[in-house]
Amino acid sequence: MVVRRIPRGAMRAPRLCSLGFAVVKCDNRGSARRGLKFESSIRKRLGRLEVLDQVTAVRHLAARGVADPTRVGVYGWSYGGYLAAMCLCRAPDVFHVAVAGAPVTSWDGYDTHYTERYMGLPAENPEGYGESAVFDHVPNMRGRLMIVHGLIDENVHFRHTARLINRLIAAGKDYDLLIFPDERHSPRRLRDRVYMEKRISDYFVRNLLRPPPGVAGDGTGGGGYGAGVNGQGGGLRQMAGHL
Repeated sequence: MVVRRIPRGAMRAPRLCSLGFAVVKCDNRGSARRGLKFESSIRKRLGRLEVLDQVTAVRHLAARGVADPTRVGVYGWSYGGYLAAMCLCRAPDVFHVAVAGAPVTSWDGYDTHYTERYMGLPAENPEGYGESAVFDHVPNMRGRLMIVHGLIDENVHFRHTARLINRLIAAGKDYDLLIFPDERHSPRRLRDRVYMEKRISDYFVRNLLRPPPGVAGDGTGGGGYGAGVNGQGGGLRQMAGHL
């Protein structure tokens, strides 16, 4: 599934398709341009209905033979990174690999002018803030997670990733980390972008396309080994664009 933020992310989908993945972009509840009711349904409970809708999409595709339900990945950036991490933690039976780029991990640490517009005040919505944080769902995580972040991100501060890592360590969960020391909210230098895209595609190939032990194959994926749900916006295009 794709939880996306900006048009250039679309270049990743063709590359993943060429490697043997089925790549799907699904607009879940919370997306723009479908009316206020559809968009505002996630208010004060971010990260819940969006995940449910992505799960519904995966199961629909699996029932139609488009996706292998045992090999589903999700990727995203910014709000999409948040949603990718939430998919892995809140639906561990559906999502097996996630790449979360510059993810918000707890809304009490993001810009108040944005957060309070959608979540209200922390004192007035403590349950919503708790449920919407990735932290509380980390113990449920069973899949593979790669976090990508720029150390000088001025939008989603690296503190979000650092806090998530502390929770992952406390819960005994493995994770992979890709840091860009001189990049901000998204890698801008060509060298860094090329390196990032290679690392992301390699991560999905290594964890989703390679056949499990005892299954014949050359280890390169392709053929019937692909289910891709890339999480770059998943449906929260409008909200992801604000981050």
